[in-house]
Amino acid sequence: MLLALILLMLALLLRADVTMTAASAACRLFVTAVLPGLMPYMTLSLMAVSRVKRMSPMLVMLLGWGGGSPTGARLLPMCAGLTRQEQVRLAVSCATMSPMFLLGTLGGWLGSRTAGAVCLVSVIAGGWIAGWAAGRAAQCRPSARRADRRAAAGRSDDHPAALAPLTFGAAVEASARTMLLVCGTMVMLRVFAALAAEMLPSAVTLPVTTLLEVTTGTAEIAGLPFPLPMRTALIAGATGFGGMAIIMQNRAVYEGSFLPLGVQVGWQAVHGLLSFLLAMGLMCLLC
Repeated sequence: MLLALILLMLALLLRADVTMTAASAACRLFVTAVLPGLMPYMTLSLMAVSRVKRMSPMLVMLLGWGGGSPTGARLLPMCAGLTRQEQVRLAVSCATMSPMFLLGTLGGWLGSRTAGAVCLVSVIAGGWIAGWAAGRAAQCRPSARRADRRAAAGRSDDHPAALAPLTFGAAVEASARTMLLVCGTMVMLRVFAALAAEMLPSAVTLPVTTLLEVTTGTAEIAGLPFPLPMRTALIAGATGFGGMAIIMQNRAVYEGSFLPLGVQVGWQAVHGLLSFLLAMGLMCLLC
């Protein structure tokens, strides 16, 4: 691990121009397309959840869908009483982009609000199906499930909302810290993608970029010379998967012991595939 880190730092120094260009591009994209669609909603959702003693899993899922990643992940540790199955379901279903980004930014990039709406519907529906399946797969034995629920019930009285609901200033501060995490993961994975592109054939540059940092990848997919249905479906698949930047920022926000990294990547791939198929079907029907 130490050797890999040293080699990466050496690559940053040797290709300083590539590093600076990629990091600057990620920061611009964050400020113009990601921050406006995430922070206002996240601030209000944190204030709302902090005022509820026990949140239903469905309400947390709805709030997560409304804000996009990492809003759902940010809300998870604030909600006591969730079973492991419910945590897994929420972690998989909410690891995607915000509706404001899908409708506003992506709709503008594709030149069609309808395409943005199709992406949104497909990603949410694909996330619900993948989350439901992941939750079922994570189900414990009946006795272990009962113990999980008893432990969760015992923790419910320790919910921070019962002691101190977040003020507006505290919610803004918490959201700003989370946004800094989002920006940092975008920068790092965009830089890694740019360095990888230096060594890889041009044909795989876009897939690698999208797998690492999905916001950059979707911006490039939107400009491909493909028919609108194909670009829409590809973007839906990419945002359903989320990319490693989104997966890592989510896992940094909540305790990920209930969902191993490899398992989550697998379920996010399922989420992406379902989103792609749903978007392609909807676009074929609409076009």
